[in-house]
Order: sequence, then structure tokens, then C-alpha cells
Amino acid sequence: MSRIVVIGAGMAGHATALGLKHRLGADHEVIVVSPGAQWINPDSLPHIATGLQSPEHETVALGSLYRHKGIIYHQGLARTVYPRGYRDDPRPQVEITFTGSPLARETARVPYDFLVVATGHDIDRVAGIPSEGTTIATCVIDRLDSAVAGESELRRLISELQDSPPGDKPRVIAVGRSARGMGGYYGALEYALAVDGVLRSEGLRSRVQLHFFDAGRPWLYLTSANPEMEEATREAVERLMERFGILLHRGKRLTSINGTRLRYVSAQGDDAPEEIACDLLAIEASRVLTPLAVKSPAGEDLSAELYDGWGRFRVDATREDRAGGESISGLPQTFRNPTFPKIFGIGSAIALDAKAVGETDSRQEVPEPSQTRDMAHLMSREVTAQIVSELTEEPRSDTPENLAEMENVLSLEWDYSLFSLRGFYAEIGLTKSKEPKQTLIVHQGLFAYWSVRIERFLERYRAKGHPLWWLLPS
Repeated sequence: MSRIVVIGAGMAGHATALGLKHRLGADHEVIVVSPGAQWINPDSLPHIATGLQSPEHETVALGSLYRHKGIIYHQGLARTVYPRGYRDDPRPQVEITFTGSPLARETARVPYDFLVVATGHDIDRVAGIPSEGTTIATCVIDRLDSAVAGESELRRLISELQDSPPGDKPRVIAVGRSARGMGGYYGALEYALAVDGVLRSEGLRSRVQLHFFDAGRPWLYLTSANPEMEEATREAVERLMERFGILLHRGKRLTSINGTRLRYVSAQGDDAPEEIACDLLAIEASRVLTPLAVKSPAGEDLSAELYDGWGRFRVDATREDRAGGESISGLPQTFRNPTFPKIFGIGSAIALDAKAVGETDSRQEVPEPSQTRDMAHLMSREVTAQIVSELTEEPRSDTPENLAEMENVLSLEWDYSLFSLRGFYAEIGLTKSKEPKQTLIVHQGLFAYWSVRIERFLERYRAKGHPLWWLLPS
């Protein structure tokens, strides 16, 4: 019997654990290590923060689900990986600190035959922006606890508006980012659109100024530079904001709070700070990756063999520097670590453009880590297939999937009525010509609304492990 340890129970880790157990059954152990007791779809957080959805509906209790599925679950924080064993024990293992009772704060080491690292981002280290005597109600959209608190603050503001004369000074809600952030996650944008819908339903939209700070990010993940596509994405989102009367501060990022004054500068930081007074602030926080400590049996640091210089997990991705300075990323094929082939990295933890161990990088600008939620199931299915094939010695019956085939790059819906024209999603398509060229196709309206709504329903259905969940498309 082999043991597969999965670190992380987010979009990628949770899907991998369920997939492995479904295909391997009782012949092998699947162990999940995660500090939280719940799975949540990150796409639902803006809706929770605006009261459009309840936390209970969007979360899955991991303990009971894993017991039902036969998965061993350790509620704990992975600290250190010992890929060559620990002291006199030659088995590779992971050291964890338990976070759930009754073992809270106790430490243990879990041996493994295969290790899947799906740590994603350190959600406890994305607290927002510096403050000095803050009196602005603040919601960090990425966190479940803060999203729940943010919903209460929004309802409080709505109640104050309802009790005040219509001629009062308009209230101000600011939404944005404190850094350039991640390509591929649109929490701040969706929150702004959701707030717009909530205020309109209450008849209060004309009494609130809604400001959006995009931090210079075009909401698009591409494996190489494509200025035309990035500009097309910007224009599509700007038209969306203009349609709903959201004031866009293009290329601006939030820096600090002083009392009721919110400060912001250009994303490049080349101008003097500006300020606005606001009543409610919602932040899509900066992402912080979570590299684990990696040590030899004697305690020597092996981190460089598992992580690159920016804290991203090394997988078998490559990068090719072409003439003219353009850098082309080759997406991972197996997600294995080049040094330790029994260790896989998936989800937002991976380095999509990592170079081989020992190579240097001459680029001046530190690249942004990429949010890979939309690719999580493809990664999970590919890694699951490789591990199952290796353990069962049965040839794969399916063709390996390629992340380059991903098309959907942005999807939003912020209404829970039966019929809504407020849906929006964009996808990358190819022009029909002798030399096909990538283009951005934007869909809005009822079709887009229902497409995204069904996608998110299927996401919850999969996460809850309901009957035939493994048959659903990625």
C-alpha cells in the first residue's frame, strides 16, 4: 500500500484528493493536510461579502466529507518537507503542526510515497494595506471571515442611507488592490459589480459613489506578452464599468489609510499620493505565496531544489527567450519537481515559467505569480492520472491534457435572480484564417449569466463529492 499526501485543500488540492481516492479505492492511502476545516469556492467570496450568497451554501466541511470518502484528514499546517528522510528514518516525510483540537499545536511527521503540494497563497498574510487610526470599515474580499464581516458593514451603510434624507452628501465605497495582484482572480471587480446590484435593488445607487482602483492589472493570464489582448481586456472591462457608473481609477493602487482618508498612487509609483474620503473600503489583497521549508536529514536547507527565487514551486515548465526580448513560457507537462519526481506542484503554488535549477534570471522586473484557479481541475486530473498509472502499472487510457488549451480567462456573474442581463465572461478564441490569430471574445447578457452560474453550480457539486461528480467536465 502506498501513501499519497496532499498539502492544501483548495481548488486544486481538494479535487486531487477526491480524484485519487475515487480511482485508487482502499488499495492506497490518501492523506490531506490543511489548516482550515472548510473548502470554499473563492469565486463566491464577493457574493458573500455583499449578502448575495450565504457562507453555509458555499462552504464544504472537510472532516465529514473526507471520512465519508475514506480520506485521512489532518487539520494542520505543513511546515517542513524532508524529501530525503529525517535523521535515521530514510522515508521522505512532511512535518506538520496541528491546528484543530484536540491536537492543536502538537507536531507530527507524515511519511509519503507521493507528495502533492497545492499550498496556494498564505491567506493569513494578506491583511490589506497599512492604516493609521483607521475609521473606515474595511473588508478583505479574499478571506471568508472578513467577507462575512464586510457584509455586515455594507448592510449597516445601507441602513444609514435609508434613515438619512435623500439630499445628504453621497456616500463613497472604494474597491481595489494594494499591489498589482494576480492575473486571473477577479474578486475586487466582481465585488464592485455586486455592490452596484445590491444598491440598485435598494433604490440607493444614486446616493453612492463607487470607485474602483485596478492597480494596473488587465485581468488576463497569458503565457507571453500580448499587448493587443491585454488592451482589449481593459477596454471590455472599462465599458462594463461605464455601463454601471463605476468610477475607474485606471493604473492606480491603494497605499494606506489615515482616518477616513484613503491614499492611492499610480501602480508604477511615479507620482505623488492622492486621497479620497470613503465610508467603506473593500480590498482584494496582495497574494503571498507559501513556500515550505525543505531540509535534508541533517537539517541542511534544500529549498532551492523545490522553489524558485520568488517562492514558487518548481515544476517542469520552461521559458524560451526569443529575439527582440520576448519571453515565451512553456506550460508544465507533468507538474513533477525536476529534482524529486515523486513530488508534484499544482495550483497557484507552481512556477509556470520556472527555469531549471541553477540557472540565473537576468530580468530586472520580478514577475507576478499567476492565479491558476481556472486551471486547477486540469492540473488535478493530470497529476491524478500520473500517480494512478504509476501505482497500478496500467497504461493511461486518456490523452494528457495541455494547459495551453485553456480558453476561459475571465468570468463574472453577480445576480441571483432567475433572469439577469448582468452576466459577463471573456474567452480567448482563434480567428478563422490561413494564419490563425488569438483574439478576445466578450460575452454579456443572459447567455453569459447562465453559463457562469451553471459553471459555479458544478464547482460546488464537484467539491461536495455528490454522485457521479468525477464525470463532470473541467
